[in-house]
Amino acid sequence: MKNITIIGGGANGISAFIELFIQVTTAGLERAVEVTIVEKDEKLGYGLAFGTPQPGHILNTQADLMGIFAHEPAHFADWLKKQDHRKDNNVKGKGDLDNAYTTRIFYGDYIAEQASIFLKKAREYGFSVTVIKDEAVDIATSEERYQVRLGKGETITSDYVILALGTPKPNNFTSFRKHQRYLDFPWPASRIKATIPTKAHVGVLGTSLSAIDTVMTLVDNGHQGNITLFSPDGKLPRVQPLENKAYERVYLTLENIHKIKRKTLEKPRVKSLIRLFMEEVEHYEGHPVDWQQLTSRQSAAEELLQWDISSSEEGGDALLNIADALRYDASTIWSWMDMDQKVLFKKWVGNDWAINRHPMPLHNAKKLLGLFEEGQLDVCAMMGGDAVSYEKPAFNIKTSEEKVMAVDFLVNATGSSSALDQMESPLIHRLLERQFIQPYEVGGAIINERTMQVISPKGGGGIYAVGHIANGILMDVNAVWYNVKTIGTLARDLIFRLVEKD
Repeated sequence: MKNITIIGGGANGISAFIELFIQVTTAGLERAVEVTIVEKDEKLGYGLAFGTPQPGHILNTQADLMGIFAHEPAHFADWLKKQDHRKDNNVKGKGDLDNAYTTRIFYGDYIAEQASIFLKKAREYGFSVTVIKDEAVDIATSEERYQVRLGKGETITSDYVILALGTPKPNNFTSFRKHQRYLDFPWPASRIKATIPTKAHVGVLGTSLSAIDTVMTLVDNGHQGNITLFSPDGKLPRVQPLENKAYERVYLTLENIHKIKRKTLEKPRVKSLIRLFMEEVEHYEGHPVDWQQLTSRQSAAEELLQWDISSSEEGGDALLNIADALRYDASTIWSWMDMDQKVLFKKWVGNDWAINRHPMPLHNAKKLLGLFEEGQLDVCAMMGGDAVSYEKPAFNIKTSEEKVMAVDFLVNATGSSSALDQMESPLIHRLLERQFIQPYEVGGAIINERTMQVISPKGGGGIYAVGHIANGILMDVNAVWYNVKTIGTLARDLIFRLVEKD
């Protein structure tokens, strides 16, 4: 009997369990394999991402890409169509349900329901599954097997381990944790509700999707005070159209990039990719483009947001729709690049790629615009990581205009770091110390993307990883559909190894 331990029972962990169950059972190995799921929360399937009950916490991907099964992306949309008695309060917008954007808690309900269904099926088929409510804090090896140590003292002996850890909070700005008016993470949302008075001026570190969620938590619970978002560039995410305009790329294609590889016998360079992207945008627009005007986004945040909403309501612009059209090929292009080019990409265009590839829901964008118009919301670029200081009773943030802004409470919504050593996870730090995982230069751990096995000096070949911990090797690890795809890869490799050793 081979044991597979899945550490994490959120969306990735449940997807891994379900895919393993399907592949193990269809391979006729259900009596030869057992699965242990370790999850510290009371319920399976939700995690931090999909356990938030706030109505303003909305998926930024349409329903027909959110299926939990590796080869059935539309499964969630099909499930949604059967929820007529519940959908009105959880579906945003008036479009069809295939393109719907739902609350995250509703998506968590879907994952939890699938977990329940397949746990029941596993019992019916004699497939052994154990769910342990605890947290994994360390992994060691003994006699070529893994010893997964849990927080309450129990140890699980396992042949294979799947790290489905979700998105850990960052360990930046740790010097402020001693202050009661500082929140080091916006999750769970109940912390914000319990800590911050409704009329306080709140500063939020970050302007990305985590920061938008923080604003939604505040205003959904009747916050009346000012809210100011701070980040190095002061840029908000773009606005997600209810339905992107379909676009077939002509220049920035795998075929054209491969032609460059074939002719130069070199891996793709960032300058070449940018050139192809510029040609693609001008082809989309049908005329030459003023690139400085298109990419600078130097206007005030409110003005840009207003323009983005209008663009979104028309189906999005060239930047949004080309980024969307690259969804299925971006990770392949990334895998073809050398490390120095990946570093340059993140340095030169990483932020611009992120705000266009991961836009905010239109529903939330309109809420933000209302806050701007009422004078309750502001967005500022700040000087850098050392721009924040504390002088009782206020936090002071130095802006890029060399002004100092004081706020009563400060929330760290910078999102999880891409670097392993900057993730607030005892397990990740122990695995680093043991050299069971090793850092990838542009983020996350070094992983074999063809199998999802962790590559490390001492970890052996039996540790797999999905989700945020693979953020450097892969491109779209904050997208459920992409993680589900990699989980299918992982499960196939495990089945191959199980059959090979049988």
